[in-house]
Amino acid sequence: MSKKSKYIVGLDVGTTKTCAVICEPNEKHELDLVGVGTADSRGLRKGVVVNLDSTVSSIKKAIEDAEKRAGTSAESVFVGLSGVHVKSFNSRGTVAVNAHTREIGKEDIRRVIETAKAISLPTDREIVHVLPQEFVVDGQDGIGDPLGLLGTRLEVNCHIVTSSAMAAQNIVTAVNRSGIIVADTILQQLASAESTLTADDKELGVVLIDIGGGTTDIAVFTQGAVRHTSILPLGGDQITNDIAVGLRTSIPEAEKIKRQYGCAWPSLISEDVS
Repeated sequence: MSKKSKYIVGLDVGTTKTCAVICEPNEKHELDLVGVGTADSRGLRKGVVVNLDSTVSSIKKAIEDAEKRAGTSAESVFVGLSGVHVKSFNSRGTVAVNAHTREIGKEDIRRVIETAKAISLPTDREIVHVLPQEFVVDGQDGIGDPLGLLGTRLEVNCHIVTSSAMAAQNIVTAVNRSGIIVADTILQQLASAESTLTADDKELGVVLIDIGGGTTDIAVFTQGAVRHTSILPLGGDQITNDIAVGLRTSIPEAEKIKRQYGCAWPSLISEDVS
Protein backbone atom coordinates (compact mmCIF):
# COMPACT_ATOMS: atom_id res chain seq x y z
CA MET A 1 0.00 0.00 0.00
CA SER A 2 1.39 3.41 -0.93
CA LYS A 3 1.84 6.09 1.64
CA LYS A 4 -0.82 8.28 0.03
CA SER A 5 -3.54 5.63 -0.03
CA LYS A 6 -3.59 5.14 3.73
CA TYR A 7 -4.92 8.64 4.40
CA ILE A 8 -8.61 9.53 4.59
CA VAL A 9 -9.62 13.01 3.44
CA GLY A 10 -12.87 14.79 4.30
CA LEU A 11 -14.22 17.97 2.71
CA ASP A 12 -16.96 20.32 3.88
CA VAL A 13 -17.88 22.84 1.19
CA GLY A 14 -19.95 25.36 3.14
CA THR A 15 -21.67 28.60 2.25
CA THR A 16 -19.11 30.78 4.05
CA LYS A 17 -16.17 28.44 4.63
CA THR A 18 -14.61 25.39 3.00
CA CYS A 19 -12.83 22.96 5.33
CA ALA A 20 -10.60 19.98 4.54
CA VAL A 21 -9.21 17.41 6.98
CA ILE A 22 -6.66 14.67 6.41
CA CYS A 23 -6.69 11.74 8.83
CA GLU A 24 -4.59 8.61 9.27
CA PRO A 25 -6.07 5.37 10.68
CA ASN A 26 -4.27 4.08 13.77
CA GLU A 27 -3.91 0.63 15.32
CA LYS A 28 -7.10 1.14 17.37
CA HIS A 29 -9.09 1.58 14.13
CA GLU A 30 -9.54 5.24 14.97
CA LEU A 31 -8.54 8.31 12.96
CA ASP A 32 -5.66 10.58 13.89
CA LEU A 33 -5.98 14.11 12.54
CA VAL A 34 -2.79 15.06 10.67
CA GLY A 35 -3.85 18.05 8.57
CA VAL A 36 -6.52 20.76 8.48
CA GLY A 37 -7.15 23.41 5.83
CA THR A 38 -9.72 26.18 5.50
CA ALA A 39 -10.68 28.77 2.92
CA ASP A 40 -13.41 31.36 2.52
CA SER A 41 -16.24 30.18 0.26
CA ARG A 42 -17.27 32.55 -2.50
CA GLY A 43 -19.21 30.40 -4.91
CA LEU A 44 -22.07 28.95 -2.87
CA ARG A 45 -25.42 30.22 -1.68
CA LYS A 46 -27.36 28.23 0.92
CA GLY A 47 -25.22 25.18 0.18
CA VAL A 48 -25.77 25.30 -3.60
CA VAL A 49 -23.04 26.11 -6.14
CA VAL A 50 -23.76 29.41 -7.91
CA ASN A 51 -20.23 30.12 -9.19
CA LEU A 52 -18.20 27.08 -10.22
CA ASP A 53 -14.82 28.79 -10.62
CA SER A 54 -15.00 30.45 -7.20
CA THR A 55 -16.00 27.14 -5.58
CA VAL A 56 -13.09 25.32 -7.25
CA SER A 57 -10.69 28.01 -6.03
CA SER A 58 -11.92 27.65 -2.41
CA ILE A 59 -11.64 23.85 -2.54
CA LYS A 60 -8.10 24.02 -3.95
CA LYS A 61 -6.95 26.39 -1.22
CA ALA A 62 -8.46 24.31 1.60
CA ILE A 63 -7.03 21.04 0.23
CA GLU A 64 -3.58 22.52 -0.38
CA ASP A 65 -3.53 23.99 3.13
CA ALA A 66 -4.41 20.59 4.63
CA GLU A 67 -1.84 18.80 2.44
CA LYS A 68 0.89 21.21 3.51
CA ARG A 69 0.18 20.66 7.20
CA ALA A 70 -0.11 16.88 6.80
CA GLY A 71 2.99 16.57 4.65
CA THR A 72 1.22 14.38 2.11
CA SER A 73 -0.97 14.60 -1.00
CA ALA A 74 -4.69 13.93 -1.21
CA GLU A 75 -5.88 11.64 -4.00
CA SER A 76 -9.56 11.14 -3.14
CA VAL A 77 -11.97 12.77 -0.75
CA PHE A 78 -15.27 12.18 1.03
CA VAL A 79 -17.50 15.21 0.49
CA GLY A 80 -20.22 16.44 2.85
CA LEU A 81 -23.54 17.11 1.14
CA SER A 82 -25.87 19.84 2.33
CA GLY A 83 -28.11 22.55 0.90
CA VAL A 84 -31.81 23.26 0.65
CA HIS A 85 -32.09 20.83 -2.28
CA VAL A 86 -31.64 17.86 0.10
CA LYS A 87 -34.93 16.26 1.19
CA SER A 88 -35.60 13.17 3.29
CA PHE A 89 -38.49 10.94 4.37
CA ASN A 90 -39.19 7.58 6.00
CA SER A 91 -40.19 4.50 4.02
CA ARG A 92 -41.20 0.91 4.76
CA GLY A 93 -40.49 -2.32 2.90
CA THR A 94 -41.83 -5.87 3.25
CA VAL A 95 -40.77 -9.27 1.83
CA ALA A 96 -41.53 -12.92 2.47
CA VAL A 97 -38.66 -14.98 3.89
CA ASN A 98 -37.44 -18.08 2.03
CA ALA A 99 -40.18 -20.66 2.57
CA HIS A 100 -37.75 -23.59 2.79
CA THR A 101 -35.43 -22.56 5.62
CA ARG A 102 -37.36 -19.69 7.25
CA GLU A 103 -33.96 -18.33 8.22
CA ILE A 104 -33.33 -14.67 7.40
CA GLY A 105 -30.19 -14.29 5.32
CA LYS A 106 -28.24 -11.42 3.76
CA GLU A 107 -30.23 -11.75 0.56
CA ASP A 108 -33.52 -11.30 2.45
CA ILE A 109 -32.15 -8.16 4.11
CA ARG A 110 -30.99 -6.82 0.77
CA ARG A 111 -34.38 -7.51 -0.83
CA VAL A 112 -36.38 -5.83 1.91
CA ILE A 113 -34.21 -2.71 1.78
CA GLU A 114 -34.64 -2.65 -2.00
CA THR A 115 -38.43 -2.68 -1.59
CA ALA A 116 -38.21 0.22 0.88
CA LYS A 117 -36.24 2.32 -1.63
CA ALA A 118 -38.46 1.34 -4.58
CA ILE A 119 -40.25 4.67 -4.59
CA SER A 120 -41.26 7.06 -7.33
CA LEU A 121 -38.96 10.09 -7.54
CA PRO A 122 -38.92 13.00 -9.98
CA THR A 123 -36.37 12.54 -12.75
CA ASP A 124 -34.22 15.36 -11.38
CA ARG A 125 -33.74 13.74 -7.96
CA GLU A 126 -31.58 10.85 -6.75
CA ILE A 127 -31.24 8.78 -3.59
CA VAL A 128 -28.17 9.61 -1.50
CA HIS A 129 -28.67 7.35 1.53
CA VAL A 130 -30.96 4.50 2.58
CA LEU A 131 -30.58 4.21 6.36
CA PRO A 132 -32.33 1.26 8.07
CA GLN A 133 -33.99 2.29 11.34
CA GLU A 134 -35.35 -1.05 12.54
CA PHE A 135 -36.44 -4.43 11.25
CA VAL A 136 -39.70 -6.24 12.02
CA VAL A 137 -39.89 -10.05 11.96
CA ASP A 138 -43.41 -11.54 12.02
CA GLY A 139 -44.72 -8.48 13.84
CA GLN A 140 -41.88 -8.27 16.36
CA ASP A 141 -40.39 -4.78 16.00
CA GLY A 142 -37.30 -3.10 17.39
CA ILE A 143 -34.85 -5.55 15.79
CA GLY A 144 -31.51 -4.02 14.87
CA ASP A 145 -30.03 -6.97 12.94
CA PRO A 146 -32.35 -9.79 11.82
CA LEU A 147 -29.59 -11.93 10.27
CA GLY A 148 -30.02 -15.58 11.28
CA LEU A 149 -33.44 -15.14 12.91
CA LEU A 150 -36.34 -17.38 11.90
CA GLY A 151 -39.51 -15.93 10.44
CA THR A 152 -41.87 -15.82 7.50
CA ARG A 153 -42.25 -12.07 7.01
CA LEU A 154 -39.49 -9.44 7.14
CA GLU A 155 -40.15 -5.71 7.24
CA VAL A 156 -37.87 -2.70 7.52
CA ASN A 157 -38.32 0.97 8.34
CA CYS A 158 -35.80 3.15 6.52
CA HIS A 159 -34.85 6.81 6.41
CA ILE A 160 -34.24 7.84 2.81
CA VAL A 161 -32.22 10.93 1.88
CA THR A 162 -32.56 12.40 -1.61
CA SER A 163 -30.99 15.36 -3.35
CA SER A 164 -31.18 17.30 -6.56
CA ALA A 165 -29.08 15.33 -9.02
CA MET A 166 -27.68 18.48 -10.66
CA ALA A 167 -26.93 20.29 -7.39
CA ALA A 168 -25.04 17.27 -6.06
CA GLN A 169 -23.21 16.82 -9.37
CA ASN A 170 -22.13 20.47 -9.33
CA ILE A 171 -20.37 19.87 -6.01
CA VAL A 172 -18.70 16.74 -7.39
CA THR A 173 -17.67 18.62 -10.54
CA ALA A 174 -16.13 21.42 -8.49
CA VAL A 175 -14.10 18.92 -6.45
CA ASN A 176 -12.99 17.03 -9.56
CA ARG A 177 -11.87 20.26 -11.24
CA SER A 178 -9.75 21.03 -8.21
CA GLY A 179 -7.75 17.88 -8.99
CA ILE A 180 -9.25 15.52 -6.39
CA ILE A 181 -11.37 12.42 -7.00
CA VAL A 182 -14.65 12.19 -5.06
CA ALA A 183 -14.68 8.83 -3.26
CA ASP A 184 -18.23 9.33 -2.00
CA THR A 185 -20.71 11.92 -0.72
CA ILE A 186 -22.32 11.87 2.71
CA LEU A 187 -25.11 13.91 4.23
CA GLN A 188 -23.42 16.65 6.24
CA GLN A 189 -25.28 16.11 9.51
CA LEU A 190 -24.49 12.39 9.45
CA ALA A 191 -20.79 13.22 9.22
CA SER A 192 -21.21 15.75 12.05
CA ALA A 193 -23.00 13.13 14.15
CA GLU A 194 -20.14 10.65 13.71
CA SER A 195 -17.68 13.19 15.07
CA THR A 196 -19.76 14.54 17.96
CA LEU A 197 -22.30 11.96 19.18
CA THR A 198 -21.74 8.76 21.13
CA ALA A 199 -23.66 5.51 20.73
CA ASP A 200 -25.44 6.29 24.02
CA ASP A 201 -26.52 9.70 22.69
CA LYS A 202 -28.11 8.11 19.65
CA GLU A 203 -29.74 5.36 21.72
CA LEU A 204 -31.26 7.64 24.37
CA GLY A 205 -32.38 10.27 21.87
CA VAL A 206 -30.68 13.44 20.70
CA VAL A 207 -31.16 16.29 18.24
CA LEU A 208 -28.05 17.45 16.39
CA ILE A 209 -28.14 21.04 15.11
CA ASP A 210 -25.28 22.31 12.95
CA ILE A 211 -25.64 26.04 12.29
CA GLY A 212 -23.64 27.15 9.26
CA GLY A 213 -23.40 30.40 7.38
CA GLY A 214 -26.25 29.80 4.95
CA THR A 215 -28.03 26.70 6.24
CA THR A 216 -28.82 24.89 9.48
CA ASP A 217 -28.56 21.09 9.39
CA ILE A 218 -30.75 19.05 11.75
CA ALA A 219 -30.73 15.33 12.56
CA VAL A 220 -32.85 13.47 15.13
CA PHE A 221 -31.65 10.15 16.59
CA THR A 222 -33.54 7.72 18.83
CA GLN A 223 -32.91 4.04 19.60
CA GLY A 224 -29.61 4.25 17.76
CA ALA A 225 -31.07 5.25 14.39
CA VAL A 226 -31.77 8.36 12.34
CA ARG A 227 -35.45 9.28 12.61
CA HIS A 228 -35.50 12.66 10.87
CA THR A 229 -33.17 14.96 8.96
CA SER A 230 -33.78 18.39 7.49
CA ILE A 231 -31.88 21.42 6.23
CA LEU A 232 -33.20 24.92 6.89
CA PRO A 233 -32.25 27.84 4.60
CA LEU A 234 -31.18 29.92 7.61
CA GLY A 235 -27.76 30.48 9.12
CA GLY A 236 -25.29 32.93 10.57
CA ASP A 237 -25.35 35.08 7.41
CA GLN A 238 -28.87 36.24 8.33
CA ILE A 239 -27.54 37.71 11.58
CA THR A 240 -24.71 39.42 9.72
CA ASN A 241 -27.12 40.90 7.19
CA ASP A 242 -29.43 42.16 9.94
CA ILE A 243 -26.51 43.90 11.65
CA ALA A 244 -25.40 45.44 8.35
CA VAL A 245 -28.89 46.81 7.68
CA GLY A 246 -29.52 47.94 11.26
CA LEU A 247 -26.19 49.73 11.64
CA ARG A 248 -25.94 50.76 7.97
CA THR A 249 -22.51 49.24 7.59
CA SER A 250 -20.79 46.85 5.20
CA ILE A 251 -21.12 43.06 5.36
CA PRO A 252 -17.43 42.51 6.33
CA GLU A 253 -17.73 45.07 9.12
CA ALA A 254 -21.02 43.56 10.30
CA GLU A 255 -19.34 40.13 10.42
CA LYS A 256 -16.53 41.57 12.59
CA ILE A 257 -19.10 43.11 14.95
CA LYS A 258 -20.99 39.82 15.20
CA ARG A 259 -17.88 37.83 15.98
CA GLN A 260 -16.51 40.32 18.52
CA TYR A 261 -19.68 41.27 20.38
CA GLY A 262 -22.24 38.61 19.50
CA CYS A 263 -23.76 36.61 22.36
CA ALA A 264 -26.74 34.23 22.38
CA TRP A 265 -27.32 34.41 26.15
CA PRO A 266 -27.94 37.85 27.70
CA SER A 267 -26.69 36.86 31.17
CA LEU A 268 -23.23 36.22 29.73
CA ILE A 269 -22.86 39.84 28.59
CA SER A 270 -20.69 41.88 30.96
CA GLU A 271 -22.22 44.99 32.52
CA ASP A 272 -19.66 47.33 30.98
CA VAL A 273 -20.89 46.50 27.45
CA SER A 274 -23.46 49.11 26.48
